[in-house]
Amino acid sequence: MKTIVFLAAFWCALAAFGPAAHGQQTASFGDVGGGMFRNPVIPSDYSDPDLIRVGDDYYGIASTFCFSPGMVVIHSRDLVNWEIAGHVIDDIAFLNPDLGWERMKGYYNGVWAGSLRYHDGVFYCHFATPKGGWFVARTEDIGGKWRVEAMRDSSGRELRGAGWDDLCPLWDDDGQAYIVASNFGRNWFPHLFKMSPDGTQLLDGTITGSGDLFQNMELAGGYVVKPFRTAEANKLYKWNGMYYIYFSEVRNIHGNRVRVPVMRRSKSIYGPYEERILMHSQGKEADKEADKEPNQGTIIDTPQGDWYFVTHHGTGDFDGRVVSVLPVVWEDGWPSIGEDCDADGVGEMVWEVRRPVKEVFAGRLQTSDDFSDPVLAPQWEWNHQPRAEKWSLDERPGCLRLHAFAQLRPGDFFSTGNMLSQRYIRWGRGEATVEMELGGMAEGQQAGLAHFNGGKDYAGVEIRRNHGRLYLVFARRYAGEPLYETILALLPRGTRRLYLRTEMDFEGRASWSWSLDGRKFDPCGEEYRLKWGSYRGDRIGIYTFNNREEEGFVDIGGFTYEERVR
Repeated sequence: MKTIVFLAAFWCALAAFGPAAHGQQTASFGDVGGGMFRNPVIPSDYSDPDLIRVGDDYYGIASTFCFSPGMVVIHSRDLVNWEIAGHVIDDIAFLNPDLGWERMKGYYNGVWAGSLRYHDGVFYCHFATPKGGWFVARTEDIGGKWRVEAMRDSSGRELRGAGWDDLCPLWDDDGQAYIVASNFGRNWFPHLFKMSPDGTQLLDGTITGSGDLFQNMELAGGYVVKPFRTAEANKLYKWNGMYYIYFSEVRNIHGNRVRVPVMRRSKSIYGPYEERILMHSQGKEADKEADKEPNQGTIIDTPQGDWYFVTHHGTGDFDGRVVSVLPVVWEDGWPSIGEDCDADGVGEMVWEVRRPVKEVFAGRLQTSDDFSDPVLAPQWEWNHQPRAEKWSLDERPGCLRLHAFAQLRPGDFFSTGNMLSQRYIRWGRGEATVEMELGGMAEGQQAGLAHFNGGKDYAGVEIRRNHGRLYLVFARRYAGEPLYETILALLPRGTRRLYLRTEMDFEGRASWSWSLDGRKFDPCGEEYRLKWGSYRGDRIGIYTFNNREEEGFVDIGGFTYEERVR
């Protein structure tokens, strides 16, 4: 409590000095020394987080939309430093065929927010896709392979259909299981259902209508937790004999229409419920935009008995929806989040917080890769479910081989089926370099290094083989604007290796360069402003395609992505 009081006084004292009152995201994040850390702890697109603690270990998940493998899993021992532990879903096309390379219609689709729970020695991940339906994944080894299946209604029908999101279960003390989900169709409310103990079937919810894939799925039964349109981001808890249902809603706060965290509690899971707003967002005004609507997330404790709220910032930017950790204090049976600097009884964003534990976890989000492992490293995700026979780590050990085939919609960069990517991290300055072996390139083939988001904007430097020669080309397209291309260089005959590099600053400006030897880099003279689109932040991708014939390949000898200057 003394720590919280100190921080409240510290932050409220800053209000006397103008702009610092609201704080903001800076290039300095995570552990900043002196027993403190600075938000966001993950300045990258790990949206819709849910966390659990198992002993001294924290595990979390984050949404992945159309990128595969789906539902990333992260791990920490201090809530500040994180590493990627794996993914839940190997084949996202199983969830919805639009997510496969044959259709590639998954932007603003795919794997949305889910829940992570641990019950009787089993890890559970319940989630929905906006067009595919309800799913559950189970495993005894959170870093291993998960068993993924469609959930079923009370009559045994698969819950396949559109219109649902934000699933979260609860196993009660008597063994009865429940699950909450929001229907964002006609009745955009959170609904509560009884569930089978194995987490796979509703006991009091039945599909009405055809239940055809992609049609809004109506369910008869269950219990409407709150008939307030826009309520979602559900979490179910039971603490000290009380049931708590967390969600976020769009409210008018301080003259802004923003999404805010809300909690309901009751002695019975079916109510009646009391309700409180847990945090205020400062909204989108120019002098208050820095908090970016912290809302969706989870409340979690430490082994020492301290509590925290782990949340994403829902108003994303080119870095996506980043993740912050805020202090929680329990008052009269309610969680109080952040600091109440305007004395209205509701918490607000805190940027610097005392470390949850003294020992610093050495984990770090993985980035660079030499492709020497027999399996793909966990930082990588494909653009939609990949064509399995068109990439390999075995054909040339120590390299990732990407075989070229036609874009699904020729001329549409976002329908490039062989594109591997990872999330951009908002370092003070980041630098990403890829080494490409070009000896296998065929006539008409293109291969490069790109920035892109959720189907709206992209830019890349790529090699094109035309008339037996290799050309270096810069291409850029912002949403709503025509494609801009310029030839940067005609590469020397016999060129078999090329290094492409992008450097990104804290403000989201990316510049490009290239090299024949990996030491001397020539600037491209072009710039790209990183963007976010379809609720996705910027990603860094490696790709190849050939719209003339299905022929050619490139070998990726290495990829380095690191913080250049903080």
